Amino acid sequence: MSRSKKRDDTRGARVRIALSTFEYDRNLIGGAGIYALELSRWLAPLCQLTVHSCDAYQTPPDAFAAAWFGAGVPNVRYRQLPRPLRGHGVAAFYYYALAHDPFEGCDVHLTNDLSQGMAVHRKAPLVQILHHLPSSELKQVPLSRSRIAITLLAALEKRALKRPQAIICDSSDTMAQALARYPEHAEKLRVIPNGVDVNLFTPADTPTEGAVTDKPLVACVARGLEARKGIAYLIEALAAAQRVTPVELIIIGKDSERLKQRMLAHARALGVIDVVTFVDSVSLHDLIALYQRATVTVVPSLLEGFSRPALESMACGTPVIGTAVGAIPELIDESSGVLVSPGDAGALAAALIDLLQDDRRVKRMGAAARRRAVTLFSWDNVAQRVLSVCEEVTLA
Repeated sequence: MSRSKKRDDTRGARVRIALSTFEYDRNLIGGAGIYALELSRWLAPLCQLTVHSCDAYQTPPDAFAAAWFGAGVPNVRYRQLPRPLRGHGVAAFYYYALAHDPFEGCDVHLTNDLSQGMAVHRKAPLVQILHHLPSSELKQVPLSRSRIAITLLAALEKRALKRPQAIICDSSDTMAQALARYPEHAEKLRVIPNGVDVNLFTPADTPTEGAVTDKPLVACVARGLEARKGIAYLIEALAAAQRVTPVELIIIGKDSERLKQRMLAHARALGVIDVVTFVDSVSLHDLIALYQRATVTVVPSLLEGFSRPALESMACGTPVIGTAVGAIPELIDESSGVLVSPGDAGALAAALIDLLQDDRRVKRMGAAARRRAVTLFSWDNVAQRVLSVCEEVTLA
């Protein structure tokens, strides 16, 4: 059948998409999980969607995850893996696909991250969502359990990326890494960024009142207090900025690598323990309020993929100081934020001081950040682009 004939037959029909996704660590609902939920939410009105997942959607482990996940998305069918498989990572979906025909009746299989690259139904076209290449982290992660996990995932890359008809990279940085390592897949690759709900993450209607302190507020949101998030450098920068202008720092993130006590000791040694607050988890409402109240959000990562907190902050009208790693340079430009070199506490301190002492610049950057988020990263636009790729492979 010709491509034009297929297009005529499917015109007006809603494509049937099977999305497979799961969280690597149920106690740390991260960006890939939130991406899957939000993509589901915005795809649901546009197609017939079934989500194959572990149980993170139904039993979120904390207030932050619960605010996002709840009981899932209305009008989406959820099919959980059998309980014995839910804790087995990559292998879970592989054995699930062997034992069942989980994607029967779908027009296209959409997989979230490489973890499901092995679990494909051979009769359906496949679209692979690529948030990062595990192999890109091997030289940057010390010998640990994390490195062992990354090594195992990196070993699956070649096979996982060979099967799809299309590969959606969440940034030009991810696409460049994939292209450098797998040039044979160049025609499959296309960039569609992560999205943000610009109707949920919005600037405050009125200036925030009743703040605990009148000091300028710096926010840092990390799903986990990992060494690669560069928080130690942020604390050093804060100490330098504190000598010039009063400032408060709030850091949101789970103590996933047991670094919190070391960071507190670092803040105490630098004399800023009284202006640094660590919070494990907040509700979605409180997270948005934090972005809205903050003078600036800082993303000091040494290694980063996309940085959802940067995008959330921009949508709330708060400028971002970020390191020039991963997709961060693609999110913010000179009108909406400031880029600094990773691991450079001096440059980070200088950027903080400049912004904290210039209210007009902060307001201009915040307005520009909001416009950029709405124009380039709104979920309604992102979901439509993902749908277009799914429709494209069904016509090939």
